[in-house]
Amino acid sequence: KQWYQRRVRGIATFSEKIRDLRVLAVCDSGAHGAAMEAGATMCLDPTDIGKITEGEINIDDYESVVCTTACLKSLAKVARVLRAKMPHQRKGTVNDNIGTAIRASLMNVEWETVDSQNHSDFFNITLPLFKADFPITTIKDHVTTMFGEIQKYRPAKFKPETFVERVELSIGGDNIMHLDIREHNASYKQAEVTVLKKRYTREETWELRDQAKSKQAYLDAERAKIGAFLENRWESVMKE
Repeated sequence: KQWYQRRVRGIATFSEKIRDLRVLAVCDSGAHGAAMEAGATMCLDPTDIGKITEGEINIDDYESVVCTTACLKSLAKVARVLRAKMPHQRKGTVNDNIGTAIRASLMNVEWETVDSQNHSDFFNITLPLFKADFPITTIKDHVTTMFGEIQKYRPAKFKPETFVERVELSIGGDNIMHLDIREHNASYKQAEVTVLKKRYTREETWELRDQAKSKQAYLDAERAKIGAFLENRWESVMKE
């Protein structure tokens, strides 16, 4: 926790839509068709912004509000009503192309660090990463994307492989997969030492040479086994 005393917020962009959001799109009438096709729940012309203040449109009925760049000034009148839902270029919810803004709203997930209840020296990040019916390749892609987002805030004195200490994937209930990075690094380092120190017979040496032409190739194979184990374990959870 000492690496950063204030909360960190970020936005991760994933390859697949994780949540089903109700999106209010504010754009000119000529772009309403494109907005609905992109996934908007309702379209609003900038001249009808008053419907929000009058209560004709309840902003609580929508999880996200997007708009075109030209319509952003019109929404400034209801910024206090929209609060955190106010479109912002940093979030990608303001764009010249309303379809791009809607896709950003559906694909982007905001995250922030919070104090860990179990370890006072660490922060936690909790966010949705996938749906239960996502294939394993998409799950791995989303996990990799999130790791990359977190690493952007890593101070130089921390190594990339030890900056994230623990990962937990869950699809609800008791279907949880834990991966303690610290234990993994320690066991993997010991495995490398074992490979280097083990004494092989002549027959074992030739067999090892047939299986792996170098120590690096052997270690790469061990990494592949670890990855296969995690993948198979997660697939078995998905089938339950």
